Formats: sequence, structure tokens, C-alpha cells
Amino acid sequence: MYTPGTGNTVNQSPQQGFTLLEIMVAMVVLTLIMTASFGALRLGERSWETGLERSGKTETLRTVSGVLERLVSQILPMQWQQNNDKFLAFEGDSQQLRFIGPAPSHNGSTGLFEYTLTLIPDATNAQLMLYYRLHDPDRSDFAEQGSDRQQVKLVDELRSVMISYYGAPQDKPNVREGWHDRWSREAENYPRLIRIQLAAGSQQDQWPDLYLPVRTALEK
Repeated sequence: MYTPGTGNTVNQSPQQGFTLLEIMVAMVVLTLIMTASFGALRLGERSWETGLERSGKTETLRTVSGVLERLVSQILPMQWQQNNDKFLAFEGDSQQLRFIGPAPSHNGSTGLFEYTLTLIPDATNAQLMLYYRLHDPDRSDFAEQGSDRQQVKLVDELRSVMISYYGAPQDKPNVREGWHDRWSREAENYPRLIRIQLAAGSQQDQWPDLYLPVRTALEK
């Protein structure tokens, strides 16, 4: 470079670039940053998926509990007359429950319906099913379980279902209220409480016990 007034030429030193070592260090640091970023992103994604899964299970539990509570609360305290004997329009054991109630709200029908809540066993996936059909007022017993009834699958992927009943079946001094695994139609009273225990197929997806009050009272 020529400097005016001096007649001398000054050489400017060339600008130094990055060395290979510096580039390698920068690449390692960048790789660590990207790995940490992707790890945090994946962790957040897994947390979001887990939240959605738990939300779905919670919503299913809330829906099924609401359906069962509404059905049981609407059980009608009916009795059938057969010759000189009276029988409850209600019977149940540890695997199945049958009763009379009003028409389903979504059905659009009127009148009385027969309901059957039962476990459909399977080798790997048992299901809690609800069957319902229009009640024939000329009958003095539950209709046979035919193909004309409608069905709703409430819960699947179950291992077992246990239904029990609390109350005093007979009005006798020696009969006290307690839990029973069977409630006969020959009982004098309806149970006061129904407990439904659902055992899920997976140990991680357990259901809480459902306690459903029965709001019925027979006229004496």
C-alpha cells in the first residue's frame, strides 16, 4: 500500500481465520446444544401424550360412573304378582344386574325398559355391557335375553367385575344390613347400595370402586 508524502509502500498483515481446532470445538458445542434441545422437546412430547392419555381415562371413568349412577338412581320399585306370591322386578348376582327403569334419555322412546348390566367374559378382553329393551306390561317376569334388545359397551379391557349389594333382604329381626354377593327377586326389600368393582386388565389402569345409591322404597 502506498502512503502519500512518504514514498513508502506499507504491507498490511493478512486477517487470520479460524483454526481447525476452533471449528471442531464449535461443532462439538453446537452438537451438544442440539442434542439437549431435542431431548427436552421429546420429553415435553411424552409428557403431553401422557397427559392426554390420563385425561382420556379420567373422562371415560367420569362418563361410565355418570351413566351407572343415573341408571341405578332411576330404578323403579316394582313388584310382580305370580299367583299369591310377589317378586321384586330386580335381581342380581356378582356378575349381572337386572332391573326396570325409564326409557334411556338418548332413545327418544317413552315407557318402561328392562335393563341388564353384565360382564361378557373373553379370553383376553372382558367387557362390561348394558342391554336394554322395552318392557312388556303383560309379563310378570323379565323377558328372555333375545336378540331384539339393544346394547351399549361401557368398559372394555377388563379382567373381572364384582357386583355386591348392601341392605337387609328380609324384614326379620335376625336379618341385619350387610353386603351380599347376590340379591334375589324373592327379597322383601331393594338394596340400599350397589358396589361395582372393575378390575382392569392392566395393573396400571385400575378403576376405583363405584358406590351407587338405590333410591327406592316399596309400599308396605
